[in-house]
Amino acid sequence: MSQDVVTFVSKVVEETIRTDQTRPQPEGLPYINPSSMARGCVLAVAYELLGTPKPELEPRVKRILAVGIDGHRRIQRYLSRLTVAREVFFQDEEYHVRGYADALLYIPSAVNPPAGVGGRPTADISGFYAVEIKTTGTAEFERIVAGGQAKPDHLLQLQVYLWGIERYYQVIRPQGGLVFYENRDNLEHRLFFAPRDDSTLLPYLERLKAMLARVAKGELPDGGEDILPLDHWAHGYCPYLELCQAGQRAAEFQKAQRKGTPDQVVAKIIVDRIVPKKRREGGKLKKKGPRSLDELAEQLRWD
Repeated sequence: MSQDVVTFVSKVVEETIRTDQTRPQPEGLPYINPSSMARGCVLAVAYELLGTPKPELEPRVKRILAVGIDGHRRIQRYLSRLTVAREVFFQDEEYHVRGYADALLYIPSAVNPPAGVGGRPTADISGFYAVEIKTTGTAEFERIVAGGQAKPDHLLQLQVYLWGIERYYQVIRPQGGLVFYENRDNLEHRLFFAPRDDSTLLPYLERLKAMLARVAKGELPDGGEDILPLDHWAHGYCPYLELCQAGQRAAEFQKAQRKGTPDQVVAKIIVDRIVPKKRREGGKLKKKGPRSLDELAEQLRWD
């Protein structure tokens, strides 16, 4: 048995070294990446699987991503006391999904106080938990904290990790997951827990599976749930927007909606999101209470 283990692991090591050096193209369709699934658009995933060209990332965006990678490594160290694995690989042939979870934690039963300590029973939190790490700027971080929950796309990506880890390893069933947000401007952080939610993920996986059959024949999904609603935020960030008619219709729709936004709504957005930042930076706003858009523009010295 011991030699069988050595032989198997050695084979995996050699394959990994060879793959890292030569980067060969996979036979047939490439695997679906969880980050591509996260926005919920089956059509965008189909474009990616078909190798549709997308714009080169701007140098500034590349630098932001590099900072994010460095932040991931540092944050993984913060979790090291509970971490049983980092960059946890999983792969599923049926749904053609392959990815890496940022970390897999294990909370042992020994850390749970016995029921009744302190006059109240304590829930058993022992078990495995997947972690998704995200770094973001101050404005985005504050919106997430104010909303009191992780972003929908990050939650969906975390659900893919929970599902994928159990499917691949079989003996590991995560109890739930955590999204760990860090503000890269001041290193403040916030964690959000998410329970396993197969009711959301499994129907989406079935749509992806049906899409794979079409893409194998060189076809794209033809509408319905495979395309995001017109008002969905992800259209504005889609790398295939220039060639996606559905995305272009959504962009026009959202542009028209913005034009019709009342001044009082814009003023409220400024008060809720921008004014707190100005105050942190030492800026002063003379008037308290409701203000018009013109008054806010004058106080914030906007032309």
